[in-house]
Amino acid sequence: MKNKMSPSVSPRFFSEKEVAKHCTKESCWVLLGTRVYDVTGFLRMHPGGEALILRRSGRDISPEIEGPPHRHSENARRWMEQYYIGELDRDSTDEDTGTLRQRKKIAESTTEEEETSAINKCSKVDEETDLVDWRKPLAWQVGYLGEKYDTWVHQPVDRPIRLFENDFFEANTKTSW
Repeated sequence: MKNKMSPSVSPRFFSEKEVAKHCTKESCWVLLGTRVYDVTGFLRMHPGGEALILRRSGRDISPEIEGPPHRHSENARRWMEQYYIGELDRDSTDEDTGTLRQRKKIAESTTEEEETSAINKCSKVDEETDLVDWRKPLAWQVGYLGEKYDTWVHQPVDRPIRLFENDFFEANTKTSW
């Protein structure tokens, strides 16, 4: 994804004014605390619809993520990380200050936590957090989830999935919606 930051690049800093400018379908940014996310590419995929995000664009969505009415899962929070583009610079009065800070931060090394996070985001199957093997058909795996089924259905994914091994059965699971 174009917004994914590599672990070797320090975050860019944005003023609140700059974040607030991005409130359209063409450019939609949100804050989660002081972290800035460009969720433009996620609008169409949001289960609650793009209008929910657009109404909150350009500002902090922490209250909505924490709930009520719908507390988002850890997987939803992890999903957000692919849209991370930088940090809010509360001290800046203009965008030049953010650029100056960015230059200072580039000299600093990244933390081990950031590197681990980037590796986990790129991994095909995460043995610790994925409840199914996404490389295999799902129909026969779901039955073994038991009490973990509810957790599994709330894991957001943006990848092709296959329900059946048999091509005929798989073809008949496809719908226009």
